[in-house]
Amino acid sequence: MSPAALNPTATPAAAPASDPALHARIEKARALAVRFPDRAPPHFSLGRALQDAGAWAEALTHYRRAAALQPDLMMAHLHAAECALALGDASLARVDAEAAQRLARQQGHSGPLVEATSLLEAIDDLDD
Repeated sequence: MSPAALNPTATPAAAPASDPALHARIEKARALAVRFPDRAPPHFSLGRALQDAGAWAEALTHYRRAAALQPDLMMAHLHAAECALALGDASLARVDAEAAQRLARQQGHSGPLVEATSLLEAIDDLDD
């Protein structure tokens, strides 16, 4: 889980705009998402690249699109929750973290289960 996901007021640790490798990843993933708009993997990959760049809102959009196209894509829900929390939207983060937690249990993924549970605890702490 990213530090910003735990602290929604933190400034995202964005990669420098001059990072050519990250820029290339974003552009490649964006082209695939445009070419295959109804497939989850390109949207997930674009979300990941955008999240790495600190573009939380746009990353969230693509993670949620990936999750809508492939509802059992647990990591899309998990990363969407991180982005939503980084943007300060605890209620949306809770929805996605709960979905990730449920899917992690169903799919037997212990690492993501711990991450989803930690996100939910962080959200609970914000609600206190």
